[in-house]
Amino acid sequence: MTRIIEHGKDFVLVGIVPQDCGSCGGRVDSVRLSLDVVTSSGGDFLGIRSLATTPCCGGKRSAPYPVEYLARLLDHLDDCEKPH
Repeated sequence: MTRIIEHGKDFVLVGIVPQDCGSCGGRVDSVRLSLDVVTSSGGDFLGIRSLATTPCCGGKRSAPYPVEYLARLLDHLDDCEKPH
């Protein structure tokens, strides 16, 4: 992650080194990181992964960003938004 551009309750939009989108080939310089629940085909809970979504076409891929760090970052940003 290089910088946070925007954030919401369940995501952060981060700037990245410009690269081609793996889905559509468009040039992207940001991705939306969020947490995603992973389930089996039978609906059993398997775990949580970091998900990167590209703004150009909405392509989704597993992100190499650790789930624990992203969860802590989202909690921190949410806490900063609350009045104290």
